[in-house]
Formats: sequence, structure tokens, C-alpha cells
Amino acid sequence: MLTKPARDHYVTVSTNKSNNAPVKTQQLVIVGGGMAGFGLCDRLVKHPVEGAYDITLFGDEPQLAYDRVNLSKLFSGLSAEDLQLADQQWYQEKQINVRPGRRIVSIDRKRNQVVDDRGNATDYDRLVLATGSRAWVPPIPGSDLPGVFVYRTIDDLLAIQQQADQFKAKSAAVIGGGLLGLEAAKVMLDLDVSVSVIEMAPALMPRQLDTTAAKVLKERVEVLGVEVHLTMRTESIEALEGGLRINFVKDDPLDVDILVVAAGIRPRDDLAEDAGLGLGKRGGFAVNDRLQTNDPDIYAIGECASINDYTYGLVAPCYLMADTLADQLMGIDTRFESADESAELKLLGVPVVALGTAIGSSPDGVILTHQDEHGYRKIIVEFGKIVGAAGVGQWDDIDTVRIAVGRQRRISRRERKRFVKTGRLSPPGQALTVSQWPADATVCSCLGVTRGQLSIAYDQGAITSEQLTQVTGAGTGCGSCQHLVCAMAGDRSALPETITGMVVLVTSVVSLILSLFICLVPSNPMADSIQSDWRNIDIIWRDEVLKQVSGYSLLAVSIFGMIFSLRKRTKLVKEGSYGFWRAVHTAVGVATLVGLIVHTGGRLGANVNMMLGLTFLALTFVGAFAGIASGLENRLAGEAAMFVRDWRPRLTKLHIWLLWPLPVLIAIHIICVYWY
Repeated sequence: MLTKPARDHYVTVSTNKSNNAPVKTQQLVIVGGGMAGFGLCDRLVKHPVEGAYDITLFGDEPQLAYDRVNLSKLFSGLSAEDLQLADQQWYQEKQINVRPGRRIVSIDRKRNQVVDDRGNATDYDRLVLATGSRAWVPPIPGSDLPGVFVYRTIDDLLAIQQQADQFKAKSAAVIGGGLLGLEAAKVMLDLDVSVSVIEMAPALMPRQLDTTAAKVLKERVEVLGVEVHLTMRTESIEALEGGLRINFVKDDPLDVDILVVAAGIRPRDDLAEDAGLGLGKRGGFAVNDRLQTNDPDIYAIGECASINDYTYGLVAPCYLMADTLADQLMGIDTRFESADESAELKLLGVPVVALGTAIGSSPDGVILTHQDEHGYRKIIVEFGKIVGAAGVGQWDDIDTVRIAVGRQRRISRRERKRFVKTGRLSPPGQALTVSQWPADATVCSCLGVTRGQLSIAYDQGAITSEQLTQVTGAGTGCGSCQHLVCAMAGDRSALPETITGMVVLVTSVVSLILSLFICLVPSNPMADSIQSDWRNIDIIWRDEVLKQVSGYSLLAVSIFGMIFSLRKRTKLVKEGSYGFWRAVHTAVGVATLVGLIVHTGGRLGANVNMMLGLTFLALTFVGAFAGIASGLENRLAGEAAMFVRDWRPRLTKLHIWLLWPLPVLIAIHIICVYWY
């Protein structure tokens, strides 16, 4: 069931002052039983004021609202019932009068009524149009022939399946190389039908990807057995015995058994003309930032709404509109300004991501790219800030990139170099875990579920990934965030190994204790007589040979530890993970403090020796705090985690700065020992 936690909004319902009787419940009619219409119902029933509206929901399709994002999974393990966002019982429990398979054909604004295709009129006080969109079929001769289908609804997919089974189809073609086209191609592969994708543009997904990314996607898709034809314009479609022939402009024809047209969508705004409702320049019901049409009692949300002459075609903006309108209907003056159209999907099993500013929309942007055997990645930087990203293939630290784009944070010179060189913004082992994200950071982009909402659900008892998904809906859209939901619930299979983190934490605490011991505990005096047993011990600090042995041993251990710290900054040390060598580095830090005690007996001396000792202690002291912060990063949540992550890099930098005086002071110390 697709749900989302209600936000902490409250509204006062007017009452009759004479007898405190509540105002009559208003009639709210929603036209459109898809994801946007369901999303609005779901949010309204979660508002603190119950019974403010009697809700009636009309849907064209015979099915109740279902997950259109995962429609292609209908033939790869999921049933139509699995795709349902809620069953009939849910609507009954929420007292929503749902009427599937009933199309609204007209709106009578004078009588405040809608009329369905059976001639029945329904009164409304408030009317919401959530009619969605329809598949667009280019004006190609023969596009209405049997065997030509569109890709939009469950019924469309069932019709395609019936055609494939009935005629034992072996080949198919899809017109359209965008998101819908590639999803349709996956459906054909799931039906064990070879498929060709036909795109008029010179690249796949031309709206989301640049030329290089589209080329990588094409190569990945072709490896799966899909033929991709670019810059091919369809001229006509002919019927053949048992199949179809697709004729192209200046290209050889292609014979197939089935043709799917997935060339795009158009808003379903047929009700506007007779009702006198305004339309956007490119279609869709024209609405303001309150989502009102030119009739203040009629609203529009989802793919059928035109906001500033722009229509949104992804589910996340639809749900954001549902949030806004739910507030408006409850008396909360929330406005819809814009919505992020980022996309993170797996097309034919190939991860594709497009975040923030789109290709070609940033005239002042600087493009940073990286390509290797894992895929292609790029980020867009405007005035020193990360504003967009796109990629094809596995992207390990995409969570860090998503937050950076969402917050448009600044990118450092080191991060620029690292990204161009490795394809990562964050060093290996240092990417943010989901529990450390800001509360307003989006975890599920399909439903707009934030890390803060997941935390609230967790605190209220949803402690497993399944419960978090059920309560918040996160992971029920495209599914790309499911691993984050698992991590939020503490699913060990979704979290990185933390053994090295525990070693870092323990050794850092020991280092801190030893540093404080040297600073605060008085040093033992030298033996005051030849007969004293202590003289057998303090020979370690009296004998010049032993002093040199302990001193050079301490120097060797210190150099040893510094070499291991290079694992993250150079390629000199290639074996092992960064987390492992960081644990070794902190363990060596403990050894250096023990070596310092053995070499000095806890005495810091005077002049240069004191400067050397204090610098050494400051170095280990700050390093211990940095190590503790590092060890706590994956064990804390919320503001504490963000505070620790904010301070750890500062402590690390200070730790490095304190290192530089050390070689000079050690050299002076050695010269003084031998010279004087």
C-alpha cells in the first residue's frame, strides 16, 4: 500500500456558535483514479481533521489505482493485484466512494455537477481533475492497424500479451527511445519476443542524457539483445499476412509481428472546452500556484495540470501537487512552485540517473565527466555549486551526489579532481549513510519521502524495512531507494561492514586516554640511589644506547603509521580497503604513544624537546578525536551524526597540519643529541 506520513499541519474547522454543531461536510469529487487521485485521497484521510469532506473518486479504468511506474514488471513476477496501491477494503475503511470504470464526460459548472458516461450526475462543492495523460500516437498512416499498440495502462499490456500469445509473435518494434520506449522494450523481452527500438533523434533518452551517456546506454541495451535504430523517421505502417511492415524515410523497411508506439504522452484535458476551463499553451488545465483553475472551486493535479505552461510527467511532482492541494483543501495556504524531475531507474536492468538541472539547461554550467568500465557519469557545476548530475551504469556514491544536487552545495577543488579521476565525489569508505542525511533530504524521489519522515516512522514503531515501506511508501515507486530503506531499518545486508569502524573507535579512545595520561600524570623521578630497585627500570632512559633504540623505534613506527594514512590520498598503497588501513593507522597511533612513554618516561623535557613532545601529543590528541568521530559516523543518527560528520573533516585537517612541524623538530632533536 502506497502511503506517506502526514505532516504536522493543523486546521480549524468552523462551527455554528449557537450550538457548536460542525459545518456541513462538503462534497469533494476527484476525477481520475490513477496515482495522483489516489495520492490526494491518501493525504486527505491522514490530515488531523477527519470528515471535512465526503470524497467520491471516479476512475476511467476498471482497476483501482495501481503503480504505473512499475508497470513493466507485470510480466516479470508481479500481478495486477501486486501493483495495486490499495485494495477495495482500504477505500471502504477510509469512507471513500470509489467508482472505477466510470468516465466523466462533462462538467456542469452552473449546477456544480459532473456527469459520467452512464448519464448519472454527481454534485460537488469542490472538484479535482486528476485525469492524467494519454499515450500520444504520431499521425502515421497505418497506426490504427491491428497489431499496433500503445504503452500506457494495464489493459494495454494485457492486450500486447494476448497478441503475442495468440499469434506466437517472435519479433516486435517500439517507436520511441525515451523512458516509455525502453520500458516497453523490456515488456517485449519479458514476453520472449525479440525487439527493436526506433528513435527519431540521434540518441536514446535525448531529454535526459547527453551524447556520451546515451551512447553508453545504447551499448548496454544492445548487449541485452535489443536492436537500436537511431535517426529513423517512420513514414507508414502496412499490414502483412500475420504481421506488420514499418516503412521509414530513406531507410529499409522493418517487418515485425507487433508494434508498440511509446512516443510520448499528452495531458487529458478534454473536459476543459465545454466547461470553459483555461488550458496551457501545450495543453493541460491551466492552474495557479494553489492548483486552482479559472473556476476557484475546480482544481487540477498531476499530468493533466499546466503550471506556468509546463506539465510534469513524473510521479514525484504529482505527489507534491497532492501534498499542496491537501493542504489547500484543509485551509492551509501552501503553494506549489516547482518540482524536481530527477529520475533514477533501471531501464532493461541498466541503472540510469538524471538529477537536478537537465542537459542543455545550464548555459553557465561547467560539465565534469568520468567514464570507465562501470559506466559514464557527469555532474553540472554552476558558480561553484553542484546543480545537476547524470549517469549510466553503477554509481557507488550516488546518495552523496543526490544530496549535493538537492542542496546545491559547493564543490571543492579536491572533489573536482577526484570526480574526474575516479568518478566519485566522496573518498572510498566515506560516503554518507542514509541515517546521516539531513532531515529534509529526499530518500524516495517518487513519493517525496524524506529521511526525516523515515526517522519519525521508525521512532513510532516501524522498525523493519517492510514496516517502513508500508507506513511511508518509500520504495514502492521505482524501487531504486529500497536499499536505503533497508539501511534505515538497520538491515545488515544493506549496510557496509563496521568491524573496521569499531577498531578505529576503540583504538582512538585508547589513544585519547594515553595522551591524557602523559599530560596529566606526573612522571616518575629517577632512582635516588644505586641500591634502588627502580634503577633497574630507569636505565631505559639513562642508557644512551637504549635511548637510541627506543627513539629510532618510535620514529620507525611513526613513519609506518603515516605511510598507511596515504591509502586514501595516493595509489602507492593499492591493496586493502581504505577502511582497513584507517584502522591500521589508528592502531599504530596507539603504538606511537606507548613508544613515547618508553622513550621519555613521560618527561617532555625543555626547549626543543618540550616543543617536540607537545607537538607530538597535540598530533595524537587531535587524531584521537578525529578517529572517535570517524568511528561514530555509522553509529549515530539525526543531528548528532550530522554534527560528527561536520566536525570530523576539520579535525582531520588539523591533525594533518600538526604533522608538518614534526619532521623539522625531530631533525633538530637528533642533531642536538649527537652534537651536544
